Amino acid sequence: MLSRWFDDTFQSLRNPQYRTLWMGTTVAFLAFMMSSIVQSIVAFDLTGKNGAVGVVALGQGLATICISPFGGVIADRVSKRKLVLIGQTIIGLNFLSVGLLIVFDAITIPFLVSSTFVMGTVFSFIGPARQAWIGELVEGDEMGNAIAMQQVGMTLTRVIGPLLVAALVAISVIGTGGTYLFMSGMFAYVIFTLTQLPGTKPRPGASKSILGDFKLGFTHIASRPRLALLVPLFMGVIMFGFSYQVVLPGLLENELGHDAEQMGLLFFSGAVSGLVVTLGVASRATGPVAWRLMFGGALLLGVTLAGTALASSFAQVMLLMFISGAGSSAFQLMNNSLIMQNADQAYYGRVMSLTMMAWGLNGLAGFPIGLAADAFGERQTLFVLGSGVVLVTAAAISIHVSLNRKAVAPPAAIPTLAGD
Repeated sequence: MLSRWFDDTFQSLRNPQYRTLWMGTTVAFLAFMMSSIVQSIVAFDLTGKNGAVGVVALGQGLATICISPFGGVIADRVSKRKLVLIGQTIIGLNFLSVGLLIVFDAITIPFLVSSTFVMGTVFSFIGPARQAWIGELVEGDEMGNAIAMQQVGMTLTRVIGPLLVAALVAISVIGTGGTYLFMSGMFAYVIFTLTQLPGTKPRPGASKSILGDFKLGFTHIASRPRLALLVPLFMGVIMFGFSYQVVLPGLLENELGHDAEQMGLLFFSGAVSGLVVTLGVASRATGPVAWRLMFGGALLLGVTLAGTALASSFAQVMLLMFISGAGSSAFQLMNNSLIMQNADQAYYGRVMSLTMMAWGLNGLAGFPIGLAADAFGERQTLFVLGSGVVLVTAAAISIHVSLNRKAVAPPAAIPTLAGD
């Protein structure tokens, strides 16, 4: 029984090329996870304002929302290996620069915003390319599991990342600056894994017009009702359901009397449950059950975020973050898998680039959400965010049910002539 579960859960990792890509991608995700925590700590420590945390996130949001659709077009046209290799090198150098600025006490909010803008720009290209690359390395039923394994890697970094940040930041000789330098060093391994993979070829027969390819991506999504539901749903849930990170430092310090640095413990709590759920459902990333798990995960995320607004202690918040981590992981895993299953391989880069826009919207929303938290309070803002997730998901469920009814509706009776 256990052997069968293991084989079903990790089947895609038997592919040596995908396994190499997975290992490098997981380390890169770990650095990204650590950066999202460290940049929030640095921004809040510099200003003491939620709005500053939102401004830093705004840099990445602006870049992602403006560039990611075209990044998907490029990912479908050029060598994915070369594109990812260049992008990972730039991000490693970006972390190195920020780390040195912090070490020499020269870091400012504008520098942090510039750093996140660079990250958003690069990720707009390598995110769709990496996702589309998976579709080239694995095929058929194995692809759903490969997407699930990528989510497992991401969730694993959510467990390890906060612990690493908490440990590194707590050491005075390392601090936030040394943590950025550590993240920069991690990309040496990421780049090494990419050099071990064979080159990928550009897509033959690509349109000469980037704008033309961009429009074809939208047309492809619009022509498939399920796909046209999945992509906006991902955007809505990510925008509302993941913007709580902007509010957490202020909630800890202003409402619960804890240091903002303890935000890492909350991320760790959610990551542990997320990892358990991801491993548990990795073999179920196809079919009707995937839809039910996706909707259930989104609703769980929204309800627990709204509940966090009512929490009166750090322990209660940690418990709610533990529950929300399970919901958010189930939602992301199933949504990404279903998107890939409902799209044609030739459009993987462009379709996934539109899901990347969700993180751009999340970054853009960070600034007004931070201002709202400063003006109206962290609790009120969290309740609104959780309610937004529930409303978006409820609307998607209604559309999904309607599509199912149309799919099973009997064909209209053919009228017959009297006397037949």
